[in-house]
Amino acid sequence: MAKPVGRPRKQSPRRKGATAREEILDAASELFTRKGFATTSTHEIADAVGIRQASLYYHFPSKRDIFLTLLMGTIEPALDLASELAGSDESPALKLWALVAAESRILLSSNWNIGRLYQLPVLVSEEFAEYHEARSKLEGLFRDLASEIVGDDDPRIELPFHMTLSAIEMRDNTGTAPYPLVDDALPAPSVTIADAVLDVLHAELPDNRGMRTLDLVNGVRD
Repeated sequence: MAKPVGRPRKQSPRRKGATAREEILDAASELFTRKGFATTSTHEIADAVGIRQASLYYHFPSKRDIFLTLLMGTIEPALDLASELAGSDESPALKLWALVAAESRILLSSNWNIGRLYQLPVLVSEEFAEYHEARSKLEGLFRDLASEIVGDDDPRIELPFHMTLSAIEMRDNTGTAPYPLVDDALPAPSVTIADAVLDVLHAELPDNRGMRTLDLVNGVRD
């Protein structure tokens, strides 16, 4: 009889996720958001998943890589959407609304409040330069769209990105996504934040903005 490939689990899976990699990320999300990065070990992460510590390294080379994967997962979908928006004929107001709604949706759809990781002291380290570069790029895209509405000398162009991050404070950290991703609706807080962004810029709300945004987001995912 053929033997299973790879190292065996210490026990049955007990984390959310369709794969071992997803289970590792779920466990790490809980530990990082509750304990921080420095005080969380790969042994604790592996134990929370129910696998041997050595097995964790089949999926991630280091704790740093797990942490970076979680961070980039909150940035890359919005960057992909921004690329899609750049080639569309939509108005700057709709583009900005869509970007705000989509990014806040990401922050609201994870099982654990991943946005809390932005506030950890470890992020000043140069080993997370990749994240800072991506975040700076995204923040610049928010700023550029706002400047198309009010002009690049208006101080309000700094507000949309930071208003979007308010989604972090509008959710819990219990391990259950308050707004799981669905194809046909946006979270109510995402709509509220996006509307508030355009209100601050004194821009008119685009018609049918929710469904137009979902069409754009779903187009990127396809």
